[in-house]
Amino acid sequence: MAIPSHSKYIVIGAGIHGLSTAWKLAERMLENGESVVQNITVIDKSGIASGASGIACGVVRNNYYQPAMRKLMAHSVDIWEADAKALNYHPVGYMQISSETMRSDVGEIFEQQQKIGYDSIFVEGERASADYMQALFGDWQAKGITSVLHEKRGGYSNQTKAMYHLADKVEKLGVRIISGITVKGLIPQSGSEAIASVETDKGI
Repeated sequence: MAIPSHSKYIVIGAGIHGLSTAWKLAERMLENGESVVQNITVIDKSGIASGASGIACGVVRNNYYQPAMRKLMAHSVDIWEADAKALNYHPVGYMQISSETMRSDVGEIFEQQQKIGYDSIFVEGERASADYMQALFGDWQAKGITSVLHEKRGGYSNQTKAMYHLADKVEKLGVRIISGITVKGLIPQSGSEAIASVETDKGI
């Protein structure tokens, strides 16, 4: 597919971040009565999910130390749950099973999850942790576990299928995705930090 001579928005990379950006940008443009066709172009040097997004483990969780990340990931889980079948998302929950050295840090994560209303359970103590795990997995035998953080939401996706569904979604909104283009540089507008054009191995 030939590269267009002009596109209002260029998204570099057809991975989870690039396609998610194109998706939300397209929705915002449509809400504002703007045309998406020929105005949003995603370019990638290889193809859809050909980089880190294609080999990621696909875990969807809210297990982060930074409070801002927990709010962001709670929002992200909402999106995965809203279109679970199409995104090949499996809402089986997520568990962090830890030794004593991690106990206080994991407890802090749990407290922050509770503050934002994220459904999770925190089990403390070696005996209580073993009992909790054995109730879920009858053959559980791990030793030295003193805490279990069980997120009731979250889970995992088949990342390649999820990415191709996302690509299909944005294309239906009018976004153009072009593979086989390597970005060489960004050319700024004269006297400004704004980007005027994108230099690629296929031209400007």
